Amino acid sequence: MNIAQLLESQAQKYQDRPALIFKNHPVSFSQLRDNSYKLTDSLIKLGVKKGDKIAIYLPNCPEYIYSYLAIWSIGATAVPLDFMLTEAELASCMSHSETKILITKSKPNLSLAELKKKCNSLKEIVLIREKKEEFLSFDDLLAGGSDKIQKNDILDKDLACIFYTSGTTGKPKGVLCNYRQIGAPDKAMAHAVGLNDRDIALCGALPFSHLGGLVFINCMVFLGSQVILMDRFIPLEFLKNLQDHKVTCFWLVPSMYYAILQLKEFETYDLSNLKWVVSFGAPSSPD
Repeated sequence: MNIAQLLESQAQKYQDRPALIFKNHPVSFSQLRDNSYKLTDSLIKLGVKKGDKIAIYLPNCPEYIYSYLAIWSIGATAVPLDFMLTEAELASCMSHSETKILITKSKPNLSLAELKKKCNSLKEIVLIREKKEEFLSFDDLLAGGSDKIQKNDILDKDLACIFYTSGTTGKPKGVLCNYRQIGAPDKAMAHAVGLNDRDIALCGALPFSHLGGLVFINCMVFLGSQVILMDRFIPLEFLKNLQDHKVTCFWLVPSMYYAILQLKEFETYDLSNLKWVVSFGAPSSPD
């Protein structure tokens, strides 16, 4: 599966149509391609090659999406890590996966300098939306990268992602996902519920470190669906986005549905554009 070619194809097909809207700022399919390509080029200049592990430790944001797509355009391996992980948990997962580069943002109670000392494989740390002398700047990588993609031979069996389990009964375990597998969720959604390029999906902060969140990116890139992205789940804001953006579909865990349905304002919003919703991740009550 060649993500770079797919980005080019979708950019040519949809051009200035929004692929993503984040905090009312649209990102077109052309911009999605260009930013992903620029990051790809800069990562290659840093020495990233096929098979290298790059960790992403961020809340949901456009930079998370560019990172995924740039990593896959190289044929490298993304290691998406839950932004709620502690420094010790983060160091453990990164050491275990032999992460070479970390893309992240500053966070209280997280020492990036100490993290770099704990992970022998970690060569560089890239910060989004800020600049610190000892680390690389995500914005600088975008500004310094070329939007001309290099050809890479990526096989379906090559490793695309390492997802880490919650570690409920022990240490988190790395679950391997190859390039053929990352193209499966969108095919399943297209087959089961008819998801297509006319759909507008609302990602209500399901983390991109979880497959449930990653499917939103997949459907945007593989199917041409538009994604409305929230960085955190606020039930009333979720309802407002459903109405304002004429959202046609979304998927959430049951606890999020309960929070929405308990709002007294629920009946006042126009949700007539919704075609289907999906519940997953935990049992739902009969109600």
